[in-house]
Amino acid sequence: MRRVLLGDRGMDRWLGVVAVVLLALGGVAGAQPFSWQETYATVSPSGDLAWSPEPFAFETGDSVRYIDYEGGDDSRDGLTAETAWKHHPWDPQASGRARQCQGIHTYVFKRGVYYRGVMNAVESGELGNPIRLTSDPAWGTGQAVISGGHRISSGWQQGATHKDIPAPDKVWHIDLDFAPRTVYLVQPAADLASADDGITRIPLARMPNWKVSDPEDVKSEWWRWDNPGHPYFNLTMKSQDGRKTLAMGRDTEHITGPKELYLGAIIWAEFGWVDGTPYPAYVEGFDAGKNALGFEGYLGSATSRIISRNHRYYLEDKPHYLDDPEGEYWFEKKGTGGRLYIILPNGQNPNTAVIEAGKEPTLIDLAGHHDIVVSGLTFRFANVAWDLTEIPWLYSQKFRLKKHLHPASVRVWGPAHDITIANCTFEHVNSGVLMKAVNPGDRIDGIVVRDCAFRETDHHGVSIEEGLLWGDTTPDRAGHLFDVKILRNALHETGHRSPRVGATNAINVVNAETLEVAGNIVSRAWHAGINVHGSKISSNVRDCPLTRILIHQNKVTDSIRTGDDCGNIETWQGGSAYVYNNVSGNPGGFRYDHWVSDHTAQTPGGARFGMAYYLDGAFKNYYFNNIGWGLSNDIRSPHGATTMFQEIISYQNMFFNNTAYCFVKGTRRQAPQAGRDKFLGNIWDGISDWVFWHTTPAKTPQDGNERDAGKVEKNYALETNAFAGNVFHDITGKYGSFKSSGQWHRTFEECRRALEEVGSIASDLGVVADKPVMKDPMNRDFRLTDDSPARERGARCFVPWSLYAVVGEWNFYPAGNDPTRILDEHWYMTPYYYVRDSYHQQPMFPLTGVNVTKDNYVDGPLEDWTQGACTFNGVDQYAFCSNDTLNQTLTIPIRFRWDQNGQKEDRPVSGSDFKSPQVWDSNFCIETYFQTESKEAVLVQKMADRGYALSLDEAGRLLFAVRAPGASSELTSSVPVNDGKWHHVIAEADRAAQKLTIYVDGREDSTGPGIGSVSVDNDGDLFVCGTPNGRRLKGTVEFLRIALGTLQDAKTSIEELYAWQFDGPFLRDFTGRRPQGKRDAGAIERLD
Repeated sequence: MRRVLLGDRGMDRWLGVVAVVLLALGGVAGAQPFSWQETYATVSPSGDLAWSPEPFAFETGDSVRYIDYEGGDDSRDGLTAETAWKHHPWDPQASGRARQCQGIHTYVFKRGVYYRGVMNAVESGELGNPIRLTSDPAWGTGQAVISGGHRISSGWQQGATHKDIPAPDKVWHIDLDFAPRTVYLVQPAADLASADDGITRIPLARMPNWKVSDPEDVKSEWWRWDNPGHPYFNLTMKSQDGRKTLAMGRDTEHITGPKELYLGAIIWAEFGWVDGTPYPAYVEGFDAGKNALGFEGYLGSATSRIISRNHRYYLEDKPHYLDDPEGEYWFEKKGTGGRLYIILPNGQNPNTAVIEAGKEPTLIDLAGHHDIVVSGLTFRFANVAWDLTEIPWLYSQKFRLKKHLHPASVRVWGPAHDITIANCTFEHVNSGVLMKAVNPGDRIDGIVVRDCAFRETDHHGVSIEEGLLWGDTTPDRAGHLFDVKILRNALHETGHRSPRVGATNAINVVNAETLEVAGNIVSRAWHAGINVHGSKISSNVRDCPLTRILIHQNKVTDSIRTGDDCGNIETWQGGSAYVYNNVSGNPGGFRYDHWVSDHTAQTPGGARFGMAYYLDGAFKNYYFNNIGWGLSNDIRSPHGATTMFQEIISYQNMFFNNTAYCFVKGTRRQAPQAGRDKFLGNIWDGISDWVFWHTTPAKTPQDGNERDAGKVEKNYALETNAFAGNVFHDITGKYGSFKSSGQWHRTFEECRRALEEVGSIASDLGVVADKPVMKDPMNRDFRLTDDSPARERGARCFVPWSLYAVVGEWNFYPAGNDPTRILDEHWYMTPYYYVRDSYHQQPMFPLTGVNVTKDNYVDGPLEDWTQGACTFNGVDQYAFCSNDTLNQTLTIPIRFRWDQNGQKEDRPVSGSDFKSPQVWDSNFCIETYFQTESKEAVLVQKMADRGYALSLDEAGRLLFAVRAPGASSELTSSVPVNDGKWHHVIAEADRAAQKLTIYVDGREDSTGPGIGSVSVDNDGDLFVCGTPNGRRLKGTVEFLRIALGTLQDAKTSIEELYAWQFDGPFLRDFTGRRPQGKRDAGAIERLD
């Protein structure tokens, strides 16, 4: 199947990139051609990032057409600026020669002109010759605007004809033949469309007339439920017609008017216990005696989410509310049009103003097409669907999405590939860019969104998504997402008015196979800043052999302005994900209801629940060189920053050389039973409550001690965690709680002893600094002081580049409580990685060291936080994993929701469906890093009558052997590797090409014929560095992994892998500098 997926344009694109890379390298590893080696933002030495977009460059293809909406004529030829068309050929309003135009062209929109219309792509470009929609700075002045708005500059009449408008003499009205849900007051900077135009959103009539008066609490002027008495949450009532059960909120202070004031209004209501992003619903119930309103719950049913005391709300869209002298509108809909009523700020006569009323929701639709570039355009004034409260699913189609509820300035609702959006501005729109592979078989690939500005959006800034939804069990229910790049964009004030279901993030990517998000500067996003899902959704049986996510050099500040339980930067599901060199500041997530209760609570629950970095069921993530800071660490303050890192269910993650300043908690970890986390070389400065909140602590220290002395109900794999090299300063709270008992470890020493007791891989924890560590973190200078205790306290860690279908990965440090157990740390989301809560229960393949003791572990060049290399004596020591472990039969208890008519299935997994170092008929590769002087010794072997082996021959050369019945191949390296030096080796078998390849130290060393797609499965154990029958290696191994794919399957090259692993960003600091000597702790290395 992989061959099918990569045998199309996606593989052609990747091979083209590799060819360019190889030419650039000139055969020399360590050159700088790879995307992750580029700088995407302006980097401050003190630890800040600034937007650094690539400037717009006007480009055309061989054929050019000109479009001037205000001065053009579709009957002309469109070949010159003087003979420009009015409409683009994709616009349904096009006529004449414009409508007849076909083929691949560059379409140039005149600057300073508003184009009013929609464009639905009907043609595609071709590789190297895309269709372009762009503007020429030499033609026109100002911005080339694609507008969804209808301009109104005259025709207004004073007064209101609707009886419920409270002050009709202050209102103006006009009749329209469409129904706007967005209205703007424009103060043009010039006669032409300009970047300097003043634009004010006119709010829909609302009660109360709230404004954002507190930047840290945008809902401070909303009303709140007081829900007197008990219970104070999950109250319900009947609708006015008695047919529906509704959620009920009681407000004895404000709900005091007649029912006509409330019924039919749209309520925007917070909910709980987590998330809480306000959602719109119609008020359908009213009880004057209880001062109560009734409305649907978040997902429809009354109790689908919690409506509690002190949750906040406001009402809108009733003529009764049209009274704000600072500006409001209300639209009386009749048929497809109606009457627009408006009050402008300061009582301005709208006939003397420029009003834009939203008309078109989606401005450019590219679904089903490819090789298209949209650049140098500005998008404004898009409309949204009329019914703001509409549930987004089609129940009749088993919860497929409604297209009309997902508009965007540039949208793909289906398949597309090789689409670039560059140097565009999206302002005052619904979503900027939305792409979703909604249908079975849809494929979205080769997407680039770069150097754009997004501001003042109702929904997302950028959202690129696969089509699978929560509850989809089978992978073919919708389409999938492959390669995406989101680079150097600036996003500000996004997500103001989320749809009925689902929060909207500034940058949102769902389950791309390969992804790079870099150089983006996000400020004041109303939900998450960067929200990335990897591999697949939970409860889906899709096979995901490759995921590679890079999130670097991004800055997200002052975000999560409404809602909670998310991160400024957030990752979900499978990796490998590399999150590094980012800045996350002042994560919000303020929860008024919690803050109110905290005033009297003995142990505050936290006014905020927004994270600097959030791993929400995220696995195989590497977080390094990141900086995070909060406004306050006061546990009772509404500004108290929750935590630097939050993990839920997550494991197999490494956090090293990060800088955390001014948080209530350093890290929070929920459902930590899997262990397999490492915290190394980080700076924790100004932590007020817990540094390592890695279980739910007992209510009191005494309670925790008593529980710890008794029976432990849960088994946490604490022996697979590591804590070393951390630097602690100004810690006014407790240091840690790790055990399932909830035992408190209040001091540094208590915490360190607890880690020793449970046998963590590394338990030295670090050091407590008795003087400032950084220069001026309060003013965002995170450089180390001259005599900082963080000097040379950091960690050198090894971060492998992701490969295709990794089935075994050993770093040759053992579990902390057993030197013979060499941990397997591979990650591959096979179909039986089904429900995320049980991922940690899936089989792993640790090696057992024979006659290996703790004395066999020594320092290696890849890592310095532990003795992470294992020596073998060549006499009686080796490691193995039994064949029985590598050949298991599992059962996936599948519980279908929408597909397969809701059936249940206990699906068996065995044979080649069980993924392990037992190789069947697939491609595969072996990667290892070792030193030896041996000859005729095994490095890796799984062989009986057939199988594979990587060993050393009598001359000390590598020998790669692959055997099957009736077919066998061997390949020998050109040079010996038994010179006592460290060597990196990859041995690769491409079955379709029938080719074997050996790479040594970043270069292709030798190639030769291989065998085809016949199985090499066998009954032999997997042996490393020897076998029971001899051929034992005398040497040291630091890394080994086995993958069921080639480098090409992994969409990479030996040059890229070697550059990453031996000169990658994890070996440098936040600013890109290599350390002088041992690495300093924290994100920024101090260089003298």
